[in-house]
Amino acid sequence: MIIGIIYKFVLLLVTIKSYNLSRKLTFSTQNYLLIYLSVSLFIEVISFSLYVISPNSKNGLLYNLYNIFSISFFHLYFSKILKYNFKKLSFLITIISTLYILFFTSFLSIDFDKNIGITLLLFYLANSLLWFYQKISFFDDHKITDDPTFWISTGLLMWSCFFLFRVTPMFYFAKEDKEFLEFLKVGQNIINIVMYIMFYISLKKYEKLNYGSYSR
Repeated sequence: MIIGIIYKFVLLLVTIKSYNLSRKLTFSTQNYLLIYLSVSLFIEVISFSLYVISPNSKNGLLYNLYNIFSISFFHLYFSKILKYNFKKLSFLITIISTLYILFFTSFLSIDFDKNIGITLLLFYLANSLLWFYQKISFFDDHKITDDPTFWISTGLLMWSCFFLFRVTPMFYFAKEDKEFLEFLKVGQNIINIVMYIMFYISLKKYEKLNYGSYSR
């Protein structure tokens, strides 16, 4: 519970940072991350509120739709960064992921469909690795850690690797080992915290890259 609250507090701080950055510079300088962060915060607040009202309430539909939103958002995010055939491949991955969810999953069910979660993490892995491959293929003089997308992609890769470990056996552990399932939930919240700290670093990099041109 405490780790979950800390995670939501970190997400709130990152969202506030993104909002302040959009006011100081422009909405587009952070590649519209404020949209994703705001929706993520809204989903977490709603989910937590439902849990407080009724601990047995189901919010699977909420996260099913949120995962679809995440695929849509990060398709747009990476489409502005990827070039050449990388962009075309990313678009193909998005189409396949979306069609699979629409026709082969229960995305309107009140229960969370783990196949949607797996589709999302594979989408994150593919696009993040595409960006890293592009970055390595087209070498420039700038440090890779100065690129805001480095922190976004690294955060998504880390989150995806852990979420794969959690989501695949989650329904088995829900019946057979609830203590270990709770341990995985705590671990997921810790990973979420680290990921959003990386998003915060990314926002700082966006600020550094863009502040000079707007301050002159």
